[in-house]
Amino acid sequence: MKKFIFLILSLIFITGTNYSQRRENHHKEVREKIEQLEKIKLIETLKMDEQTTLKFFARRTEFMDNLKDLINKQNDLLDKLDENIKSSKDKDDAYYQSMIDQYFVLEQKINESKKSFITSLSDILSKEQIAKLLVFQKKFREEVRDILFKRGDSPGPPKH
Repeated sequence: MKKFIFLILSLIFITGTNYSQRRENHHKEVREKIEQLEKIKLIETLKMDEQTTLKFFARRTEFMDNLKDLINKQNDLLDKLDENIKSSKDKDDAYYQSMIDQYFVLEQKINESKKSFITSLSDILSKEQIAKLLVFQKKFREEVRDILFKRGDSPGPPKH
């Protein structure tokens, strides 16, 4: 009987793990396809030549890595704050104010990073191209969000 229960629990665990991995891989594939589409549309929208495209995406990749790091730090801070709020440990106002201040410092760094990236493009893109980039970013995010919400939820694992 113990072997049977162990076998059933093992199967449930393996099936659950397999499903999670498939779902995670699918999400990664979807993200990669969206990023590829974004790059293609950006090249078309900005009408960049090959040399400009290489410079632009090298700079953009560096910016995105920095931005991802700042956003992760901000999310870690919020997770820590959430844990402290949920725990029975009482924190004083000074602690919470410090955490709030840290959040907004990171928010400011995110905005400064975005501005610095856009400003850095002036040696490879015209002002009109930079303006088109800003509009493109907003419209592309809206399009992706609309597509995801029209499906009813985020993409799930591939159907077989």
